[in-house]
Amino acid sequence: MKKRIIWATALCLAASFSSAYASEGVSSKIVQGISQNGRNISGIVVDVNGEPIIGASIKISGTSVGTITDIDGKFNLKNASGSLEISYIGYHTETVKINNRSSLKIILHEDSKELDEVIVVGYGTQKKASLTSAITQIKGDEVFASSGLSSPTVALQGEIPGLVVTRSSSRPGSEGAAIKIRGDVSINGDGAPTVIIDGMYGSLDDLNAMNANDIENISVLKDASAAIYGARSAAGVILITTKRGKKGKAQVSYSGSVSRTIDGIEQPLTNNYEWMDMFFEAQYWDASVSGSSLSMNSDPRLIYQNINWWIFQNGDNGGTSVDGMHRPILYRGENLFRAVRNGEKLILRNGEVGSGNEFYEYWDPDSYLENYLLGQATSQKHAINVRGGDDKFGYYASLSYSKDQSQLKIADDSQTKYGARINMDYQAFDFLKFETGMSYESQTISTPSQGVDNSMFTDQWFWSVFSQDGSLPTDVFDGKRNPIGRIMNGGQNTNTFTDLRGNIRAILDLSKWVKGLSFTGSGNYKLTRREFQAVSRPVDFYDYYGTRVMGSINKPGSISEQLQKWENITLGVFGNYENTFAGVHKISAMLGMTSEEEYWKSVKAGRNQGWMYPDSDLSDLNVAIGGDNNTADGGQSEWAFLSYLGRLNYTYDDKYSIELLGRRDGSSKLSLKNRWRNFYSISGYWRISREQFMESLSFLNDLKVRYNFGKTGNVNGLNNYERFATIKRGTAYLGLGDASQYTTMWVDGIRSDNRTWEIILSHNIGVDFALLNNRLSGSFDYFTKTNDNMFIGITYPAVLGAGAPLSNNGKLRTKGWEVALNWDDRIEDFKYSIGASLSDSYTELLELANNELVPDPGNNNKRLIGKPLNAYYVYQTDGLFQTQEEVDAFYEMYYWNATHSGPKADNILPAPSELGTNRLRPGARRYVDRDGDGAITRYDLYYAGDAAPHLSFGLKGKFEWKGIDVSVFFQGIGSQNILRTGSVYAPFVTNYVRQNKNYLGKTWAPNHTDAEYPILSRDAGFNRFNYANVDASLQKSRYIRLKSLIVGYTIPRKWTSKAGINQLRVYFSGDDLWEWTSVKDGYDPERGEASNSTFPFSRLLTFGVDVTF
Repeated sequence: MKKRIIWATALCLAASFSSAYASEGVSSKIVQGISQNGRNISGIVVDVNGEPIIGASIKISGTSVGTITDIDGKFNLKNASGSLEISYIGYHTETVKINNRSSLKIILHEDSKELDEVIVVGYGTQKKASLTSAITQIKGDEVFASSGLSSPTVALQGEIPGLVVTRSSSRPGSEGAAIKIRGDVSINGDGAPTVIIDGMYGSLDDLNAMNANDIENISVLKDASAAIYGARSAAGVILITTKRGKKGKAQVSYSGSVSRTIDGIEQPLTNNYEWMDMFFEAQYWDASVSGSSLSMNSDPRLIYQNINWWIFQNGDNGGTSVDGMHRPILYRGENLFRAVRNGEKLILRNGEVGSGNEFYEYWDPDSYLENYLLGQATSQKHAINVRGGDDKFGYYASLSYSKDQSQLKIADDSQTKYGARINMDYQAFDFLKFETGMSYESQTISTPSQGVDNSMFTDQWFWSVFSQDGSLPTDVFDGKRNPIGRIMNGGQNTNTFTDLRGNIRAILDLSKWVKGLSFTGSGNYKLTRREFQAVSRPVDFYDYYGTRVMGSINKPGSISEQLQKWENITLGVFGNYENTFAGVHKISAMLGMTSEEEYWKSVKAGRNQGWMYPDSDLSDLNVAIGGDNNTADGGQSEWAFLSYLGRLNYTYDDKYSIELLGRRDGSSKLSLKNRWRNFYSISGYWRISREQFMESLSFLNDLKVRYNFGKTGNVNGLNNYERFATIKRGTAYLGLGDASQYTTMWVDGIRSDNRTWEIILSHNIGVDFALLNNRLSGSFDYFTKTNDNMFIGITYPAVLGAGAPLSNNGKLRTKGWEVALNWDDRIEDFKYSIGASLSDSYTELLELANNELVPDPGNNNKRLIGKPLNAYYVYQTDGLFQTQEEVDAFYEMYYWNATHSGPKADNILPAPSELGTNRLRPGARRYVDRDGDGAITRYDLYYAGDAAPHLSFGLKGKFEWKGIDVSVFFQGIGSQNILRTGSVYAPFVTNYVRQNKNYLGKTWAPNHTDAEYPILSRDAGFNRFNYANVDASLQKSRYIRLKSLIVGYTIPRKWTSKAGINQLRVYFSGDDLWEWTSVKDGYDPERGEASNSTFPFSRLLTFGVDVTF
C-alpha cells in the first residue's frame, strides 16, 4: 500500500508542475482564423447594474472566431461581420447584429431559469432538469460568503430541506454539530452522512477544517441515488466540490472579516440573593416536616431551630469578623446567612490566631464567577485566492487563516485554522485533459485542561475569587470549588487536526472517433494526522490575604500525548458514453471500478503524578520529572474496499426518463462468505409539462413527477477485523488461599460468518415544478427508508463465557416528507428572491431481540419496538396535594400492601416515614395510576413523544438594488419534546449549585396553593420525584431564529477602477441575532435535554470586505 501512496503523491505533484509549465505563453484570446470582409468592433459588456463583466465570451456567429472581455469588461474584435454571440456563466446568452456599428454596449441579464443548472451527482454531473432523484445542490458562495461562523457544518443549518443540523454549543471548534439527512436509518453509529470532497471520502471533521471560501457547491443525495456509493450510502451522501479555474484573465480576490462574539440568551440562573431566598424557603419547609413534633402549622421559632443552614454553618465556612471597626462577632449559621442576604461584605477569620491553621475569607454576595470568566471575544478570518485560465490551462489557488476565540477571557480557549489549496486543469491535447488538486488544512483547538465544566456557571459562590491584591485564586473548599484558578493555571489541552490531500484525474475524450465516448482515470491520496496533548499542572489556592493554606489540586501533575495517523489511497477508472439519437433519444452510461485502502496507527504515552519543571512553559514528556503509573499504548489497523459501479440513463424527448445505477462492494472487514453485496437504484421521471395537452397552460413552465426505489448500505457497526476473534490481555488471581496474580489472555467474543452489511430499502416520490416564467419554483418529496437487517445485540447464556456477536435481525423504518418553494423576480433595478423549506421525518423501531418492551422512565434510547429511537416515557400527574389528609389517603390507596406491612410490589412512591423530608406532603405531585392496578409503578409510564426535532424549516430572502444587497435567513423547529436533565433542571435536584430562577415565586406554599410547581425542598430525592420524568416537566419546544442578517454594499466600479480594483464590497453580518421560543424554563432552544452547560449560546457580529483585483 505504501508504494501506491508514494506513486500517487508523486503523480499528483508531477502533473501539477508539468501543467503549470506547459501553460506558459498561451494567449488570453481565442486565436482563430478571421475573415477579411468585416469591420473592427469594440465594445463593453455589463450587467443590468452597469457593472463590467470580466471574461465574457464574444464570438462571431457561425464561426469559431472570438475573444473575451478584459478587466474593464471591454473587448476588441477585428474583421467582424454578421452577428456576435455574447455569453457568460450564469447569464442569458445574447445575440447582437453588428449592422454598420463599430462600437457596442451589451447588457447581459442573469439567468433565473435553473433547469439548465449542472448538478454534481455520484461520479458525474447532470442537468437539473434531467434529475430523476431527490438531489439538492447549493452554491458555496451563497451559504458561506459574508458569514462569521467558523464551522461550515453549522452554517448549513436550515439551508437544505431534509438536512437537519443540530448543535449543543457555540464554542469555537466544540459546537457539537451533527448532521442527519432524512432522519435515522439505524441504531448503530451516529447517523451522520458520508462526506465526499472532490471525489474522495471524508468526514464532518474534514468539512469543518476546510476554508469555506474554497467550496464551489455542495450536493446532497437524499434518496437511493446514493446507492452509487454502496455500503456507505444509507445515511445519505454530501458531495463537496471545490473551486477550479475559470476562463479569463487572472483575478485575485481577498476576503477578510473581523467578528465580535456577544452574549446570547442569558442562562436562567439565580443571583445570590434569589438563591438565598429559594434556599431559605426550601429549608424552612423541610424543617417543618423533618420531625414528628413539627408541622407546617408549628411555631416558626421551633422550625428555625431545625433548619440546616448548610454551607453557612460548615466548619470550614464562616468565622470571626476582623474588620477592626466593631467588636469581633462570630458569623456562622443563621446570622451569617442573614448578613450575606442583607448584602453585607465580611472579612472573617476561621481558626485561632497563631494556630497555624487559621485562614481568612472574604464574603461578598455580589461576587459571580461568570463576571470573571466570560466577556466578549474577537475572531478574524482571512482568505486570498487567484483564479483564471485560458483554452489550455485553468487554475485556482488559495491561502486562508482564521482565529476564533471563545467568550472565556481568562485563558486560551480558541480554534485556529490554516489552509492552502491549488487546483489546476491542463488540456494537453484536444482529446486528453488533466485535472489535479492539492490541499492542506490544519485545525488546532486549544482549551484549558481543568475547570472548564459545569461548575463554571452553576456553583454557588459567595466569596472573593482572588486574593486581596487580585493576584492569587482563592478557595474556601480546599481547591474543589473555584474553577478560575484551575482554568488559569491548571494546564492546557491542544488538539491539532491536519489533512493533506492530493488528487489527479486524466480524461481521455474519444468523441472525435466515437461520439460521446470518454474514459477517466483517477487517483486520490489523503494523509490525516491528529495530535493531542493534555498537560495538567498543580494548582495552589490561597485565602483572602494571600496565604497558601487552602491546599493544592492535581498535585504534582501529569502530561499525556497521542498521535494518530490515517493514510488513504483511492484509485478509480471509469468509462462514460453519452449520445442522442434522432434528436429525442438520449442515452448516457457509466461503468467504473474503484479500490480504496486505509491504514491507521496510534501511539500514546503519558507521565502521571510527575513533577513539571517549575515555572516552565515547556510541555514535553521528557520535561516531566519522575512520576509513577506512566502509560504507553498504541495500535494499528487497515482495511480495504473494492467496488464495481455503473449507471445507465435513457431519456426520450426530455419527457420521459429512466435511470438504473448499481454498485457491488467488497470489504476486507467481512468473511469471504458475506464479503460482497450489491446496491442499486431504479428511478425515473415524467415531465408532464412537455405533454401536448399541457401546452395551453402558458403559466406552467415545468412540471415533473419523479420516483426512486433502491437499496443502500450501512457499514456502521462493523469493526476492521469483524471476521476474527481477537485476543484480550489482562490480569487475574488464580489459586486457592493465597492466590497469585497472573497475566491472562482470553478471546473477546464469538464471531459469526453470517454477518453482513445493513441493507436499507428506500422509496421516494417527488414533484418538481416551475411557474410564471420560472419565477416560482419548488418541489415536494415523500419518502420511506426501511432497514431490514439492522445490527442488534443478542444475549447468550452467561455459562458460555463469551459475548455473542451482533446479529442482522433488527428492523427500523423512517418515513417523512419535505417541501421547498422559491420565488425569483426583478422589478427594474430591484432584484429579489424568497425561499422557504419545510421537512419532517419519523423513525420507528420494528424488530429487536431480547427486548422486554417495558419502558424506562425518561428517554428510552434505541430499545422499544413500535416507538422512535428516543422515545419519552413519563408518569402522568394530577396536580399537587393540598392537605395532609389527601396525602394520607393516597398512601393508603396506592402504597400499602394488603397487610399494611410494606409497600406494594414494584412501588415507586417514597416511603411515608414520619422522619426525613423525602416523603409525600402537601405541595408534592400526585401521580396517576394509569393501568388501574392500585399501585404506582413503572407500568404506569406512558409514551409522550420523542426527542427528535420535527418540522425543521428555513426562510430566506435576498434583495439587491443598485449595489446594495440584503439577505436574511430564519431557521427553526416546529415541534420538539424536551425533558430536561442535568444539575439544575429543577429546584435543588443537585446541592451546592445555583438554581433556575424561573421557579421563583411559582412554587407551592400554604398561602400559594394554586402554584404551578411543587413545594420547595432541599431534598434531592423528593425533588426528583416531583420533577423527573413526569408529564408536567415535558416541554413542547418550538422556535424560530434569525440565523443570519447580511447587509452589503458594492462600491461602483467607476470609483474603484483607478486603484486597480475590479470589485469592492463591504458588509455587515450578524449570526443568531434574535429568536422566539416556546421553551419556558429559560434555556436556549437548541440546547436539547441538558440543563448544565459549559458555555452559553452567543451572538456574532461581523464586519468584512471582499476585494477583487
